[in-house]
Amino acid sequence: MRRSLTSCAMPVLMLTMVACGGKTNQALTAPEIEQYRIARIAVLPFLVEQPTPGQDRGYAAPAPPVEAGERLSEIFYRKLKNWEGIDVIPSDEVQNAMVMVAGKPLTRSAITSIGQKLGADGVLVGTVQVYKERTGSAMGLDRPQDAAEVGFATQLISVKDGVPLWTGQYHERQRPANEDLSGLLERGPRYLTVEQLADSAVNHVLRKFPIGRPPQTPTRSPQAVQ
Repeated sequence: MRRSLTSCAMPVLMLTMVACGGKTNQALTAPEIEQYRIARIAVLPFLVEQPTPGQDRGYAAPAPPVEAGERLSEIFYRKLKNWEGIDVIPSDEVQNAMVMVAGKPLTRSAITSIGQKLGADGVLVGTVQVYKERTGSAMGLDRPQDAAEVGFATQLISVKDGVPLWTGQYHERQRPANEDLSGLLERGPRYLTVEQLADSAVNHVLRKFPIGRPPQTPTRSPQAVQ
């Protein structure tokens, strides 16, 4: 039987750093951030780790596709470039600067070097842990585990000294509406695609981003029913 968003119960999963039901949203700002002037930032393509923590815990399969890193970083870039009080370096300039570390590990030293080349004060980096597409339609799924699932961690790194100034982490597998009232009010009674869920996840994480402020008119999200 196909399950609608409002009619099924999802197995409770107990995971390290993931709340019951498979959702967590955490952000931490370093106390010393007031000592830094961060006015210009670069968003680097996120990395995809394999195997992911989600796979190791039986939480998500298959592994995130390689392109998931670019998709997550593009969402962050698209939203932050419209914020007031910060200047976000164009993504094509970031891609050109990434050539200097092609084929090499993205170490803290490499991150600050890229930031210096771009004239940035801070660099946003991240890792995709879970990026699983929905199996089914927006109106119903065969199983709760067929819902879209997203998990990532991100940091804002100071170019001056490599100090992490802010950390955000988000994991979610979309739940039925009767288990997630806030999700129902925000997204409506439908199952999202993984891109739509990722867009929503970035919105949640950025609510605690310490630099700049959101625009008065929110950027458009890919929330149309698919």
